[in-house]
Amino acid sequence: MFETQTAAVSQARDLTRRAAQWLDLIDFRAHAAAETFSPSMSTYHDMLDPAATDAARLAACRGMHQQVCRRVEAERLEGEATHARQRPIDPYGLRWRITRDGATLETIACLLSAAIEVFEGHLDEAAA
Repeated sequence: MFETQTAAVSQARDLTRRAAQWLDLIDFRAHAAAETFSPSMSTYHDMLDPAATDAARLAACRGMHQQVCRRVEAERLEGEATHARQRPIDPYGLRWRITRDGATLETIACLLSAAIEVFEGHLDEAAA
């Protein structure tokens, strides 16, 4: 059981690292006036520093998840408006109605959600 928990926490750390790398790669900003996700932010260090605690990683993931989801919604609205204007051929109704940035952010949100779920379970068990 301990090995399974250790593997899950290791996976959550990896998911957090990947999400942070994506956020850095795309120069993520929560909004136009916000600071770019970078080493100047404590969240960056909480997500990428190998010495960071899992509690710090969880808090960083929660905070970034909230910001990413806000941006996803804005990108979805823009994508839906573009789709309505351009009316592309979509015989199966499966074409994404979101911007490219929004699709990227949705993927990052999934990484963060998965990491949060594992960290919450691990920290709840450790507290019990």
